[in-house]
Amino acid sequence: MKKCTSRIFKLVTVLTLAFFTSPAFAQYCTPEYFQGCALGGALEDFSLTGVSSSISDLSTGCSSATGSGFPPATIAYLDHTSMVVTLNPASTYTVVARATIVVSGAPNGQIFIDFNNNFSFADPGESVGGGVFNIIGSTNFPITIPSGAASGPHRLRIVVSGSETYPAVSPCPTSLVALNGETHDYTVNITGSTTTCAPVTGLTVSSITSGSANVSWTAVTGATGYEWAVTTSATPPASGTATTATSVTASPLTASTTYYAHVRTQCGTSFSTWVTSTAFTTLAAPTTCDTTTSLTMSSITSGSAILNWTAVTGAIGYEWSVSTSATPPASGTATTLTTATASGLTATTTYYAHVRVKCSATLFSAWITRSFSTTAASTCPAITGLTASAITGTSATVSWTAVTSGSLGYQYVINNTVTAPTGSGTNTTATSTSPTGLTAGTTYYAHVRDSCGVGNFSPWNTIPFTTLSSTCNAVTGLTASAITASSATLNWTMATGAVAAKYVVDNIPADPTISGTLSTTSTAAISGLSASTTYYAHVRDSCGAAALSAWVTIPFTTLATVGIADADGNASFNVMAFPNPVKGILTIGVSGNADNNGIVILADITGKVIATAQVTGNTAIFDMNALPAGLYIAKYTDASNTRTIRVSKQ
Repeated sequence: MKKCTSRIFKLVTVLTLAFFTSPAFAQYCTPEYFQGCALGGALEDFSLTGVSSSISDLSTGCSSATGSGFPPATIAYLDHTSMVVTLNPASTYTVVARATIVVSGAPNGQIFIDFNNNFSFADPGESVGGGVFNIIGSTNFPITIPSGAASGPHRLRIVVSGSETYPAVSPCPTSLVALNGETHDYTVNITGSTTTCAPVTGLTVSSITSGSANVSWTAVTGATGYEWAVTTSATPPASGTATTATSVTASPLTASTTYYAHVRTQCGTSFSTWVTSTAFTTLAAPTTCDTTTSLTMSSITSGSAILNWTAVTGAIGYEWSVSTSATPPASGTATTLTTATASGLTATTTYYAHVRVKCSATLFSAWITRSFSTTAASTCPAITGLTASAITGTSATVSWTAVTSGSLGYQYVINNTVTAPTGSGTNTTATSTSPTGLTAGTTYYAHVRDSCGVGNFSPWNTIPFTTLSSTCNAVTGLTASAITASSATLNWTMATGAVAAKYVVDNIPADPTISGTLSTTSTAAISGLSASTTYYAHVRDSCGAAALSAWVTIPFTTLATVGIADADGNASFNVMAFPNPVKGILTIGVSGNADNNGIVILADITGKVIATAQVTGNTAIFDMNALPAGLYIAKYTDASNTRTIRVSKQ
């Protein structure tokens, strides 16, 4: 028995050593399981379809190279690196896997790709497929290739573990923790790119001087920009100067020097390969610099003039100046154009225009000088009709009357300074502007002037306006009293900061759509009302020109024109019920020679008292919503008078 066991152990050892020395598996870690894949966790199907090829591995059963049940370690591994699939960066693919299900549940799985080919799957980002997954029957799940993945072949490893004591899946299982499972290796070839960035074409170098050259190329469809460089080396640089144009001027360059122009296309974050021009040589440094042959002035006004001169061959730029002195300056304003605009000049004044040619960084021609005189200042009429309207806490509309004679437009300034601006304003051809973003409760000044030509303006016209307060609180204590058949008195309390109030009396409970009647007091006498009619009193505070609070609304009902008199015969005294018939709130109104201590008793037709109310402000109120429909009696009594009114409840 010992002899047989010894032979089996030797056979296992020989097989294990043979597997360890397999060239395909040489530098990658060796997966080990305590019992291999015989008791579960055997990978039986694995497929991955790529762009131009696919992996289709239909294994059958356990693939343990040394069998199973031979502790301390067995190897359940298949080397399928001869199976190659081609994948692209920044692309997602679907994997299909199927594994043997163990008694205790589904095996765990995880996929790794050695993107940096360092013979390890433990680097960040090398676990693909969303981490650990359960393989239940035939399972589909995606894997994504990072956009920055290096091109070329890489090892793909799928590990399946059927061990309950091994919930996390390692790229290199060990028998110390892995009860059973299986590992397969494949090859993925990463190629292509997510964005095709075509190189430029038509690269040319022209207008070569001793210190500059023009580099141009043909636009590339889909390009978001370009990078360019001009160097003395034919080898492109690591990066260049960004531009969205297809033509640039390289300057300054060294005279009599050989250069190369390099250009590449940018497509988002990707770049094409560099395109390099043939060598070009800058001209020899000039020893003389010719002056321009012509200098003229045009479009001369009271405040400006346009200078024009003839281009000079070999020039890399020009300098110009305008002054009241005939003596040329030491230096001027640099430009590569052959025209310039001088502004801010004084009317009816003689000026001198000076221009010289620049042939190198240190070589200039002599100045050429020509004189001209500005015209007299034209009359520019001042702005009229300047107003501020639609003022809120943060905005306003400033408008003015159009100038019909000689106006070319207007300038405006909105600030907090009463004095006229010393500089220019915002140009407009409209006759109004609507500034926003203003501060509530702040005084502003609107300054507007007319423009009759370059440098020719009217005086500023200025008006003040004040933005509204940030809040305007509503009235409080709104009441209606002294109600008769045709009139009533409204009373309220204005909020702090209110300068007046506005009121509306109508038959609509909703907020009014009209402005309302202005009242600088806290009371209003309303007349001309209809008897036995429900009205709504709406009142709101006014805190400024357009600063208004929300409406506050109360209802009231005018009295009836007649009542039912008792035997006292007091014709100057009257009691009225309204509305009558009533559905909800009943108002008893008293007029004439009434006592201040009057009481109204409400009873049903049998004489049973339902409610009693004290008369306050000539009225008493009863809520009849809960009472049944029928006839009721309202009896008013004071020290001198008695009246009874029949009330019908609907």
